[in-house]
Amino acid sequence: AEVTDEDVTERLDALRERFGPLVGVDRPAAAGDFVGLARKAEIDGEEVASVSGVSYQIGSGNMLEGLDEALTGLSADETTTFNAPLACGEHEGKEAAVTVTATSVNQRYLPEADDDFAQLASEFDTLEELTADLCEQVASIKTSNQAVAARDELLKALNDAVEIPVPAGAVEAEVHRHLESEGRLEDDTHRAEVTVEATDALRNQILLDTLAEQLEIKVAQNELLEYLVSASRQYGMDPNQFIQSLDQGGQIPAMVGEVARSKSLAVALRQIEVKDTAGNVVDLTEFIGSDDEDAAADEPVEDVAGEPVEEALVDDSAAPAAEAPVEDDEKDATEA
Repeated sequence: AEVTDEDVTERLDALRERFGPLVGVDRPAAAGDFVGLARKAEIDGEEVASVSGVSYQIGSGNMLEGLDEALTGLSADETTTFNAPLACGEHEGKEAAVTVTATSVNQRYLPEADDDFAQLASEFDTLEELTADLCEQVASIKTSNQAVAARDELLKALNDAVEIPVPAGAVEAEVHRHLESEGRLEDDTHRAEVTVEATDALRNQILLDTLAEQLEIKVAQNELLEYLVSASRQYGMDPNQFIQSLDQGGQIPAMVGEVARSKSLAVALRQIEVKDTAGNVVDLTEFIGSDDEDAAADEPVEDVAGEPVEEALVDDSAAPAAEAPVEDDEKDATEA
């Protein structure tokens, strides 16, 4: 895990983009521009979807297949039509004729990277201090990614080492539930993809449940609470309401199982040696904890007595305050 000047510059530029204004330009749209657009989709001449007043950055590729190419070269108030499969809704995957109008073309202007910008975008007074902090951030992210890579390599090694019979009925039931929720029960191609995914997921679950049992993993109250609070943020719910809804649906034991599976990999990682590509031993204690920390943890959830599980967990004083969203490259390491 090495931090390069390019890594720091990339992070600084991303910060500049967050504070850079969008300015309208009188020219055809190009890669990186933000285009205000109105869009409608038709199947067999019937309008099935429409949207207007949205801004889309050319090159982001997060809306419709072919949209980047269609918008490139369009000036404000110009319209074009192209064919593309719809990405969501009841007609997801179906080919549609898409008409898109560019209502505006805007370019992001980046503020100068200087001391004034450092004071605007951070708690630092100078660009030098801000750059040093960004360097530390990149180093932390890359180290986190090493931990994620180590986890994935261990899981792969365990899967390769054992033959795990996966119940066909359980896989079929999960595939049916998934396709039914998407309204794609007759899509054989997608069924094949989902079957592979469901089989792999169930195989990993069986493997990690067995690992957790062999390692005698116990889930502490604080570990479960931390997991549930984090999950509640992903759903945009109050932690107390989220935990109560899970308990009413009988889902708390399933959440305990999720934490136990994750913890089993962390404990297993403590029992092996992890090296980087240069042959150096990597210390993952920051991410996987230590046996001493486990010994000092709260009582296991299954040992809690005298009150329902959700009452032991739902406590405003115990729930951590909401944190700012993490960047995409940090998220995977955080979830690990």
